[in-house]
Amino acid sequence: MIKQSYKQPAFGLVFSSLLVISACGNSESNNASAENTAWLEQANLEANETPEELYEAAKEEGKVVVYSQSSRIKDVKASFEKEYPGIQVEAFDLGTIEIVEKVTREQEAGLNTADVVFVKDGGGIVSGELVNEGMLHKYAPDDLVENLDAPFLDEPGLPFYFSTRAIFVNTEVYDESPITNWWDLTDEKWKSNIVMDDPLLSSDTLDLLTTIVQNADDMEAAYKDKYGKDIELNGTDHAGYEFIKQLLANDPVFVSSGDEVVEAVGTPGQENPPVGITTSSKSRHIEEQGYKAEFLYDVEPKMSVAGTSYLYMANQAEHTAAAKLLIRWMAGEADGQGEGFRPYNVPGSWSTRTDVSVEGQRSSDELDLWPYDGEYLYEHSNEVRNFILENQ
Repeated sequence: MIKQSYKQPAFGLVFSSLLVISACGNSESNNASAENTAWLEQANLEANETPEELYEAAKEEGKVVVYSQSSRIKDVKASFEKEYPGIQVEAFDLGTIEIVEKVTREQEAGLNTADVVFVKDGGGIVSGELVNEGMLHKYAPDDLVENLDAPFLDEPGLPFYFSTRAIFVNTEVYDESPITNWWDLTDEKWKSNIVMDDPLLSSDTLDLLTTIVQNADDMEAAYKDKYGKDIELNGTDHAGYEFIKQLLANDPVFVSSGDEVVEAVGTPGQENPPVGITTSSKSRHIEEQGYKAEFLYDVEPKMSVAGTSYLYMANQAEHTAAAKLLIRWMAGEADGQGEGFRPYNVPGSWSTRTDVSVEGQRSSDELDLWPYDGEYLYEHSNEVRNFILENQ
C-alpha cells in the first residue's frame, strides 16, 4: 500500500541555506592559497596516466573515499577491490542534498574526507556552488572523453550516464498508452491516481518541474494540441506554472522512494492502477520484481529532461591516484566496457558515450528531451518550490 508522505518544508530551508553557507564559508577556500596551488600541482588533473601507472601510485595510498548518490556503489566497491587488490574503497551512499551539505561543511572545516564525489547537479547547486567555489574539480583524461556524445563535451565534471524523470504506466491493463501528453495528468481520470516522488524531497523531480516552467511555451503549445484551444490561466504567470497548479489540484500521491512508485504502478492484478513519475532507471527492477510497468518515450511536448550523473575529484583529496583510478573504473575505462560501469549500464539509463548502449531500448539520440540548464535551475528552483508549497 502506498501512503502519502508528510511534506517537509524544512527541506527547502536546508537547500536554500546551502547557498548562504557555501557563499559565505568558501570565499576563503576559493583563494589561491599556496597550499591549494601545491595540491593542484600534485593532483595534476590534466595528466593522462595509464591505469597501470595509477595503480602503482594508488597502492601507496591504500584507499579511496567516495560519496555516492547511488546505492549501486557497493557493486563498484566489490569489482574495484577485486581488480585492484590493496586499495580499499570507503563508500558513502548519500542523497544529492546530503552530499552537497556534507562536502560544503567538511571543506569549510578543513576536513578533506572525500576523494571522489558521484552526484547529479541537484538544481544546479553542484555546478553553481561546489564547482564554482573550487570544492570539486573535473578529472577527464583524453581517452575517457574522446567518445563522449557532443552534448556532454563541455560539462563541469565527467559525465558518464544519465536517466530521466519518466511517466510509468501499467502494461497489464493498458495495451496502448493512456498518457500521450503531460496535460493528460491534469484530467479528472487521474485524480488521486498519480504516484510520484515528492518534489520537496527529490531534487530530480523538482528539476523536471522547474524545466517545465522554463519551457512554458512548449507546455502552452501542448495544451492547445490536446484541447484544441488556447490555454486560460488561472492566476498563474504562464502555462508552465499552470500545469503544476492543475497537477497539484489533481491530488497526486507524493512518496519518498522511486521503488514505491514502480510498485504502485506495476503490481499485477490491479483494475485501476495509477500512473507514476519517477526515475527511468527504476525500470531495471521491473522484471526481477515481476511488475507490469514501463516508462513512456512518446509524450508531448517532450519526454522529460536528462538528469546526468557526474564524477568529480574533491578539492584537497588525500588519495589522488586512487581517486583517478576509481573515476576511470566507474566510467568504464577507455572503451566504456569496464566492469565498474556495468551497474549503471542498465535499462532506463543511457551512457554519455556514443559507442555504449543498452540492448532493447531507444538510443540516447532518439530521445526527445528538454536540455538540462543548470544555471536556470540554480536561479529558479526555489521559486518553483515555493509555488508548490503554496498550491499543494
